[in-house]
Amino acid sequence: MIIIGAGATGMAIATSLTRHSHHSITIFSTDRHTAYSQCGMPFAIGGQIDSLDSLVLREPKTFRDMGIDLRLETRVDSIDIEQKTVTSAGEKYPYDKLVIATGSSPIIPPIPGTSLENVLTLRTLSDAKRIEKALENTSNVVIIGGGSIGAEMAAATSQRNVDTTLINRSTSILSHNLDPDMADIVHEHLSSLGVKVITGYAPGSINGEKEVNSVTIASSEFPADLVILSTGVSPENKLASDAGIDIGETGGIIVDNYLQPSVNGMICKDIYCGGECVEVHDTITGKAMLSQVASTARRMAGIITNNLTSVSTEFGPILNPWVAVIGELQVGTTGITSKKAMENDIKIVTGLATGSTRADYYPGGKQLFIKLIFSEQYLVGAQVVGGEGVKERIDALTLAINKKTTVEELANIETCYAPPVSMLIDPVSFAAKGALKKMSKRRS
Repeated sequence: MIIIGAGATGMAIATSLTRHSHHSITIFSTDRHTAYSQCGMPFAIGGQIDSLDSLVLREPKTFRDMGIDLRLETRVDSIDIEQKTVTSAGEKYPYDKLVIATGSSPIIPPIPGTSLENVLTLRTLSDAKRIEKALENTSNVVIIGGGSIGAEMAAATSQRNVDTTLINRSTSILSHNLDPDMADIVHEHLSSLGVKVITGYAPGSINGEKEVNSVTIASSEFPADLVILSTGVSPENKLASDAGIDIGETGGIIVDNYLQPSVNGMICKDIYCGGECVEVHDTITGKAMLSQVASTARRMAGIITNNLTSVSTEFGPILNPWVAVIGELQVGTTGITSKKAMENDIKIVTGLATGSTRADYYPGGKQLFIKLIFSEQYLVGAQVVGGEGVKERIDALTLAINKKTTVEELANIETCYAPPVSMLIDPVSFAAKGALKKMSKRRS
């Protein structure tokens, strides 16, 4: 059996199969590291984690001692589906089962100067180490892209007392995850940390002769010893596409419910695909989408492992719950945003609430902002921003969406209470009551 990709999906499949089956496994990866936490990299750079090396959960030797043939810094050049082989460095390797888990690659914006020294992306542990090294002699950093990684990195570099500018083409940051009113809370928090947040502009150029020295935005130049490109990622689909595997409009590999790809619509029974290179479907809209969260990749690994061990298991549509920690703020979302609802002609009613994570008189409480989105009485989206307690609420609200919970049920939700961990009435209930009041006015 061959696995292409040693990220969250590929390594989870390999280790599980080694324990629970008799597969002989070879893994190819272009990365020089494996079994590390990509999600932890901004926090190691920001100093909350001692070092980048502590993100490595297992050394390559561990997997090789398990009998896994792990080949790092090794590229697969092609896949021959008819012959059931992959080619690497001119040598062909046969497979009985193949897993494609090639992940995604950073999108490089089409502006002058992206090839200058100290213009870097953050995707791999090697990338993180290059950024860490560059920050040793950096006074000014410009981060291009205000998504989750860009925002987390802006907080991280500001915490290192580096003058930080965050540029985002959209008029609000985190625009794929949050509505503007909720994103404004994060924007204000980053500003309070000293980050210069510039929205509604794309950089015109990155300037310098050999190394970067500035970034041009509109008619102004911003000094930069380091530029971090965080303008999104695209599925790494070339190997699959060149082999004839069907690719969707999102750029992800089209798979069936068992995570098996197709060639001209015919399912490839000996191949599975998982992780960020795969196209999935949105629970609310039914449309194809990409998921770039580790929890989705790990769930896919479990589905593929089951199917490889004759435990037939399906992977259905997803809500793609997401959480990030940006400075002192926790930020989470699940389901659709108001923007996505508008794009899909879904009529919605929203409810907003502000509360605290503890009783008002109990020390240490953090503000909590909640936005709930309903369509035809049912919860279809939720956004939560606060100093604590965000992840737990997003998990619960994800379950509520999947269970088709109504606005009335959430407005009258039964919750527990203790002063150190909650208000007497949870703000989720207040947000639902706000939406219910709007609905009642529309009916009257």
